[in-house]
Amino acid sequence: MRLPSIGLVGRRRTGKTTVADYLVQRHGYVSVAFADPLKAAALALNPIVEEVDPDGASFRRYDRLREEGAADRNGVVRLAPLVSAYGWERAKDEFPEVRPLLQRLGDEAGRQIHGEDVWIRRAMEAAARHRLAGRPVVVPDVRYRNEAETLRDAGFVVIRLTREGIARGAEDEHASETAVDELPVHAEIANRGTVAALLGEVSLTLALAAPAV
Repeated sequence: MRLPSIGLVGRRRTGKTTVADYLVQRHGYVSVAFADPLKAAALALNPIVEEVDPDGASFRRYDRLREEGAADRNGVVRLAPLVSAYGWERAKDEFPEVRPLLQRLGDEAGRQIHGEDVWIRRAMEAAARHRLAGRPVVVPDVRYRNEAETLRDAGFVVIRLTREGIARGAEDEHASETAVDELPVHAEIANRGTVAALLGEVSLTLALAAPAV
């Protein structure tokens, strides 16, 4: 069975990273994210995401952050050492400034200034190289209509993941989150329970999509 390349659409915490990791580990996919170059830019910028008072009420947290390499001796938490210590997903979950930073860099400082395809070009060039070598690609962060349409035109199967009951915050009102509900997709998978059930739905979708690709 020749596996189709996949684009994953969905709001935060719907399971996109879980599904992408599964496709990479179990089916030999290569992950190519639209956000890869903007994350590299954010790491190069290395902004302060939190300042912890070593002598204040949060000193225990400061001790832990410093031991883990996420904070310096002055209690300053910068993005690059934080991501090195925690990884992107944990950094976004535990430090509320990280996700909005990426949203602003990707949209307001990226798409709105340098063009709406600024992140698409780099990702599609990388995806084309892998596909030419016979490796299926998963793009785990499809957020805008032009991204979904570019993938569809390139022969990707675009899948939306949904999940009920997720607490929403201010970052969920950013265009990079709200746009996903209306994107054109080939299939939609509801993440209703266990990881095993979700991945089972993904495997079934792959089996159904493969003959047509």
